[in-house]
Amino acid sequence: MNPPPSSTYSTGSQPWAGLRVVERDGLCSSYATRLWAALGAEVVVLEPPGGHAYRHLSPFAPGTSEPEGSLWWAFLGQNKHSVVVEPGSAEEAAILAAADVVFDEPAAPLVPPAPAHERQVYVAITAFGLRGPRANWRGSDLVAWAAAGLSYVTGFPDRAPVALSCLNFASHVTAMQGIGAAMMALAARRQTGRGQLIDLSMQQANTALHPEIGVPLVLDDAVHRGRSGNRRAISRPFGLYPCTDGYAAIIVVQPAHWMNMAAWLVEVTGVEALGDPAFNDMAVRWEAAEFIDTMTEQLTSSRSKGELFIEGQRRNIPITPVNTVADLARDPQLEASGFWVNSDHPVIGPHRSPGAPFTGGQDWWRWGRAPLLGEHTNDVLARWTAPS
Repeated sequence: MNPPPSSTYSTGSQPWAGLRVVERDGLCSSYATRLWAALGAEVVVLEPPGGHAYRHLSPFAPGTSEPEGSLWWAFLGQNKHSVVVEPGSAEEAAILAAADVVFDEPAAPLVPPAPAHERQVYVAITAFGLRGPRANWRGSDLVAWAAAGLSYVTGFPDRAPVALSCLNFASHVTAMQGIGAAMMALAARRQTGRGQLIDLSMQQANTALHPEIGVPLVLDDAVHRGRSGNRRAISRPFGLYPCTDGYAAIIVVQPAHWMNMAAWLVEVTGVEALGDPAFNDMAVRWEAAEFIDTMTEQLTSSRSKGELFIEGQRRNIPITPVNTVADLARDPQLEASGFWVNSDHPVIGPHRSPGAPFTGGQDWWRWGRAPLLGEHTNDVLARWTAPS
């Protein structure tokens, strides 16, 4: 029996219906092309005979293996068309020439990429960009974290910097910059008739979004910004606090927040000194950080994160649970908003995955499963490379 189609072909009602996008084997562009495919673009993934890199990245669904069982591929390959061609072949060149947009991740030593025709938007993603002394350097998520300063400010002050826990976070940040740049280039094409080469650096993409270096004084190291662990060196309470079933995040900055928090702390601890007006000053609370943290933990450690969240809402205090993956899977808000999408993969089987990051006034989004390796090779070659 043939598997069900891997994607829902657009009927023209989606915002990017009719757009042809090619993703060459790589890690940084996959999230951007996943969104574009769900919004109606026909996204073709050019895979080498061994399959896309994400097909070989664990974890794998129980009882499966590469190249079809990767949960990374099940997520990032949704709605796309898989075409297996030899790199550098005439078939690959013909498909590239038929694309409106190409996402490419040229490897070092760098061979400067070029659009296949004058209307094409070509997004070249590299570790450090196409120009400059590091243009030929290789990169990865870990390299991007370090190069953008993210690793330096992550961790505890008395320990070495740590890698971010989210695998390929830097790649996804870069992907979002890439889809934005490509859409602007397509908008410009409507006026000029010409495409563009987009030079997208992982270092620049992540540095641009890195809030810790957004203040010029910090950028210049005039005010050193070090690691502060899971509580920020700004105010108190400000950070993660233990509760009976995990952690809750509390961010008290505004005077009204503190006055409400102080009243609650006095009720729980009986320490009247917490109501002293001097503590309304954020700098004073920071000087008394250890004392306030001890009092706050006395409050939080006997309550669940759900109880803390509800009571924080009632008292107008910014408190939120630190969700686990299991918490998210049963989150009533995500369920009510229709965030999760269901897929049925011929190898992995039925599964749920995150859906639309936003919704509009129209039904823009279509979701389907990730393709099998080479599933659409013949179809795409016939449609995209046929003489016009």
